[in-house]
Amino acid sequence: MSLASISEYSAAINTPQMIKAEMLDGGSPVRKNGREMKFSGGFCVVFPFETANKKYAVRCWHTNVNDIQNRTRLISDAIKAADLPYFVRFEYVTNGIQTSHGAQDIVIMDWVNAKILKKYIADNIRNPSKIDSLANSFKNMVVDLHSKHFAHGDLQHGNILVKEDGNIVLVDYDSMYVPALSGFSDDIKGLAGYQHPARQNNKTINEKVDYFSELIIYTSLLALSKLPNLWYELNLENTETLLFTAEDISSKGCSEIFQILESNQDLQPLSIKIKDFLGRTNINALEPLENVIIDRQKKIVDNLADKWKDNGYREKKQTQKDLSNLADDISGRW
Repeated sequence: MSLASISEYSAAINTPQMIKAEMLDGGSPVRKNGREMKFSGGFCVVFPFETANKKYAVRCWHTNVNDIQNRTRLISDAIKAADLPYFVRFEYVTNGIQTSHGAQDIVIMDWVNAKILKKYIADNIRNPSKIDSLANSFKNMVVDLHSKHFAHGDLQHGNILVKEDGNIVLVDYDSMYVPALSGFSDDIKGLAGYQHPARQNNKTINEKVDYFSELIIYTSLLALSKLPNLWYELNLENTETLLFTAEDISSKGCSEIFQILESNQDLQPLSIKIKDFLGRTNINALEPLENVIIDRQKKIVDNLADKWKDNGYREKKQTQKDLSNLADDISGRW
C-alpha cells in the first residue's frame, strides 16, 4: 500500500471520522489563523494535536522508511528501558488514520513545551553564558547516549529542542540506532551540514553515526558562546545549518569558517579535529565527542606542564653554615 501525501494527511486529520487512534478521541489539530499547524520534513509530517486532557505531536509518514514498524517498536522498547530524560513518550499506532490511500500507521508523541535549538540560540545569543551552558548540556547528553550505545542518527537543529531551563529533548526517532537494531540498514542519512561525507556510503546503522554531527554541533555552540557576532555575520537564523554549511564540510577544512575558528585558542583544537575527521573515509574511524574533549583538555594540561618544566628556577640548598648564620641572626634580634 502506498503512503498518503501531506495534503491527504491534512484532509484526514481535520475529519474526526478518519482518525482511528483511540488516544486522539475527541481531539482536533491545533490551528493558527484558522488553519491546522503542521511541520513537514523529508519523511514525515507532524501535526500538533489537542484532546480534552493532553497535547500530542502526531507523526505521519509520507515517504517509505525500510521496516519502520519493527524499527519503531525496538526503539520504543530501548528508550523506555534506558529511562533517559532526552526522549519523549511515544506510541506506534497501526492504522491510526484513514486516508484516500487507505489506513496509515502513525506515531503519537507527547508534546514538549520547548524551543527548537536555533530559536533558543537566537533568543539567548546576547547571553554567552547560556550558550556555553547549552554546549555543556549537549556534551553531557552525548555522554549519556553513548553509555547506552544509542545514536540519534539525524542530529541537527530541527531535532533538538531546548526547554526554558536549558534541558535538551530530542525528537524524530526514525533514524535512531539502539543495540537491538544492529545490522539494520542506514536509510536516513541526516541533514547536509551536519553529516560526514562518508555517511552517504554507510550501509548499516551503528552507534558511531552521530560522532561527526556531535562534534559539529558542540563546536558550533562553543563558538557562538565565544564569538556571538558570527550569528549575525553568517545570518545563521535564516539557514538550514548551524556554523558549518554543506560547502564548508565538502571543502575538507579549506573554507573561511575554519580560519575564523582557528584564530581562537579555545576553538582551534576543535576545528583541527573536524578537519582530521574529514580526512577519514569511514565513519567507523571516528571518535566519540568525550574522547575528543579529553584529548583537547589533555593537550592544554601538557602544554602548561611544558611551560613550567624548566623555567630557570633552582631550589637553593641550605648548608649548615647558612643555618647557623640564620640562628645567630634570630638570636640577635631577640
